[in-house]
Amino acid sequence: DDDGLDFSNKTSMWIAYERDVESRRDDRLFNDPLAKHFSGPYGKRLSDSMSFGLAYGVFDPPGSDIGFGLEGHVMYTAARTRLINDRVEQWIQEFEKGKDCQVLNLGAGLDTRVYWLESLERASLYWEIDSESVMAHKQKILDQLKEQGDLPDEICERKAIIMDFSKESIADLPYHHAYKTTTPSCWIVEGLIMYLTRDDVEQLLKNLSDLSATDTLLILNFSNNIPAEKGLSIDEIDERLQSKGWKTTERLMFGDERFRFNRYPVDKPGNKIVGFAMFKKT
Repeated sequence: DDDGLDFSNKTSMWIAYERDVESRRDDRLFNDPLAKHFSGPYGKRLSDSMSFGLAYGVFDPPGSDIGFGLEGHVMYTAARTRLINDRVEQWIQEFEKGKDCQVLNLGAGLDTRVYWLESLERASLYWEIDSESVMAHKQKILDQLKEQGDLPDEICERKAIIMDFSKESIADLPYHHAYKTTTPSCWIVEGLIMYLTRDDVEQLLKNLSDLSATDTLLILNFSNNIPAEKGLSIDEIDERLQSKGWKTTERLMFGDERFRFNRYPVDKPGNKIVGFAMFKKT
């Protein structure tokens, strides 16, 4: 459709729609009250249209007998959102009250945690970094909600930054956006590196390391089905980060015991493709 919305806009709506689906459940893993405002017009359409291909190729491939049907990605979105929420909260609680710590969401999309994730009240700053098209669309909706009186207060200070990850670098954050390299950070890198080239991922890891103080946490979403010539494997990423002073604290595949949250069929093996790794700067 010729409406000015690009691929990034539309996939962000997809994730917002699936977060809204989870938020409407009686046994919800989280409550994102704003997701419903960000899911249209493409969120449900993409979720429905992608469900078959993702079921076949990722979540319930032939012969696996996992039992997701077409609900695999919806369940994955719910579980990964909860996983990130929990790891952010655990990390923030490591610091004494009043100590500066900041959370940075790279490729934030239509994420609205700063308005509803209560653990952020102990963070000094929440950064949302994404492309101009995504951030402009997001700000338009936020402004509309504020004008209608439907936008909650920010739980901590929000900082929205426009960045094209294929052309610009987070290395510029201290110079142009007052990022403090001495403040411990929690980097959320969700649904991003699988769309970057090998060289882009290498540079991102270098920049993350250069910008990160001791006790910084990296929450990294990865996929094992990226061809070697196009991206770095999680083992290669692990090796690169360890050489730069990071320690791997967790690697979880969707369906592992700590990455189920009752959104993965019982007694079935974990997914072999999508997962998260956690790294701590030492």
